[in-house]
Amino acid sequence: MNKTGFGVIGTGIVGGAWHAHVYHHLPAAELVAVCDLNEARAREIAGRYGAPQVYTDYRDLLARPDIAAVSIATPDFAHREIAVAAAKAGKHILVEKPLATTVEDADAILRAVDEAGVKLMVDFHNRVNPAFVTTRQAVLDGELGELKYIYARLSNTTWVPTQMLSWAGQSSALWFLASHMLDMSCWLLADKPVRVYAVSRSGLLEAKGINTADFHIAIVEFERGAVVTLENSWILPETEPNVFNLKMELLGSDGAMYINTSDNRTVEKYTRAAVSLPDTLGFTLDANSARLSGFVLEAIARFVDAVVDDQALLATGAEAALVTTVLCAIEDSARTGQPVELA
Repeated sequence: MNKTGFGVIGTGIVGGAWHAHVYHHLPAAELVAVCDLNEARAREIAGRYGAPQVYTDYRDLLARPDIAAVSIATPDFAHREIAVAAAKAGKHILVEKPLATTVEDADAILRAVDEAGVKLMVDFHNRVNPAFVTTRQAVLDGELGELKYIYARLSNTTWVPTQMLSWAGQSSALWFLASHMLDMSCWLLADKPVRVYAVSRSGLLEAKGINTADFHIAIVEFERGAVVTLENSWILPETEPNVFNLKMELLGSDGAMYINTSDNRTVEKYTRAAVSLPDTLGFTLDANSARLSGFVLEAIARFVDAVVDDQALLATGAEAALVTTVLCAIEDSARTGQPVELA
């Protein structure tokens, strides 16, 4: 069968371990090239997944006519320039969340994509997380009645900003984590945010030399009256059994649902060194198998479906741009101490 060429720009944890893996293994896709400023890292990933070409300049990758689509897995703040260039080069685009960290950058990407007539998907992978898919179906079936309130918590231990992300000082738990939970809230409510109130605090991470907020707490009001509370931090202790803690509670006029994907204790592991609660949803990958397993990889596979078979995008650029707009408003509210109205 004919394969469609894909490229990966940014071969860190996400681009290297997830996107390259999917494009290498899916029968309809071919991983043609990878790109990273760190050439050694790019060559390691290329060798692992059989990519014949390695670049350190994304423009060289975009110039290849045998690449139809690209993943942009660069840091949160470094999406606009590459995405606009990719659109102008006629490539379909999968961008890691968030789409952008300013409204101006998000708008520029949407304009470029619209002018070029290419597809743009943002990797909000919880849209294929079985826990949230089940929840959304219950909402669509009317089992909960009218949704009134959502509490959404997604936080990380300090390992993420201090060790995992070299660029943590140029992002925050708001961008890295709240983007997921806000998208989930909009998706479940099928409604538009109209007002935000927020607070944040700093100090603990700054003392470690990382110039970013410790946490954000935000209240988001929606057009039809529902209220969402977002709680996102980067200061959970590293003794937590998982690097992430995710909880969601939905209250409706006729029922409630409770989601816990981080410590639901499906599997518990106790050793002399530590306690852990292994993730059984995001990744259940057998290293000896080429099959994809887990919703994190499935989301990327949906982009392949969209490019190869013209299937619907999992999350559109417009939906992701709305998330960027609301997160920017949360930052403004936290800075000023005042509510922010959304146009």
